[in-house]
Amino acid sequence: MSKFVTCKTSSPCGDLISFLAGLRQIWMDTGKKAIIYQALNVIGGSYIGAEQPYEDEKGNPVCFNQYTFDMIKPLILSQEYIEDFLEFEGEEIEFDFDLLRQGRFTNQPLGSLNRYPGYVFPQMITDLSKIWINVPKNNLYKDKIIINFTQRNRNSFIHYFFLKKYKDDIIFAGLPKERDDFCKKVKFDIPLLEVKNFYELATVLNGCRFFLGNQSFCMQLCEAMKVPRILECFPMMPTHIVIGENAYDGYHQQAIEYLFLKNINTIK
Repeated sequence: MSKFVTCKTSSPCGDLISFLAGLRQIWMDTGKKAIIYQALNVIGGSYIGAEQPYEDEKGNPVCFNQYTFDMIKPLILSQEYIEDFLEFEGEEIEFDFDLLRQGRFTNQPLGSLNRYPGYVFPQMITDLSKIWINVPKNNLYKDKIIINFTQRNRNSFIHYFFLKKYKDDIIFAGLPKERDDFCKKVKFDIPLLEVKNFYELATVLNGCRFFLGNQSFCMQLCEAMKVPRILECFPMMPTHIVIGENAYDGYHQQAIEYLFLKNINTIK
């Protein structure tokens, strides 16, 4: 009998973060750490008009490339229930997470992405209101509100002109193109958070005042660490459902503004 749980995924970073909750549960139940095999340069697919932020060497949009692998590896390996994180090269595996989107009914593209693993692999059913990624808090930005808005999974009902009043308290986490696109739309500038890898990003998010963003890798990280968070819900495919303490979401302008003001006045 193997000492480890082996699994494989072709999914993007945010999906990978969601899968860790179930792997942590298996470790808690059996003592077995996970070896994760990540397939690289798998062509990304999504709804019409969605942009994939990462490309392979030929310029094709992909779910996960060498850059994202190198950026996220320190974060994955920092978790005590992970034994290793490797590029997939045809190894035999026990849990194939690609079944969550290709081979079994999980109610996608609706419902909580974070619950998909348990629908296919009951061993991964877990309490999603609990923390499943543990990193130290980087207090450098403890007084800052961190925001992130990607170029996909956006809600057209909501604008962020109201944030101009608070721009000195805000920093943008994400790709430079995402920050530039956001600033162009709202007509004011905010600084871009620069990190050397996603482990450092996680520590900064874990130490911030609170987080505001759409369905994204950053939101999944905040969900996994239970950072105070406000989710801009995506009407077309609301696959991220926040749960637990200080978890808020909204589909409409008045809700997002109300939640932002509530958090800025209560979370110090």
